Amino acid sequence: MILIVEEDRGIRAEAVTACKKSGYGTIEASSGADALEILEKRCDVSLVFTSVNMKGPIDGVQLAVRVHARWPKLAIVMTSGVVNLRQSLLPQRFRFLSKPYATEHLMTCFKLLIEFEHRQEVSSPQ
Repeated sequence: MILIVEEDRGIRAEAVTACKKSGYGTIEASSGADALEILEKRCDVSLVFTSVNMKGPIDGVQLAVRVHARWPKLAIVMTSGVVNLRQSLLPQRFRFLSKPYATEHLMTCFKLLIEFEHRQEVSSPQ
């Protein structure tokens, strides 16, 4: 399941549509606070996709920091049309995509992060 956190309803809908076409289930949140509430209640989220610039007390960077601290196995993909983050400065399961992004690139990024998680689970001794 992919949690899509984006305050712009149109951009969020495009991401949801792309995910569904690629076979991923989605959950939507319009703010960082809503996203954290969802994550506290669900255990089936494997990736959080968030915009960096969001209004409210928790922007995308703060959300990513909190998610990484509380759920370190969750993959996080951040996006922004204003900010540019260097991939080399981000933790292993973080990715950054500049807006505007091609949905094909977004789905490739999601697939790689989710498959990495699956490979880790399969190769871990029980």
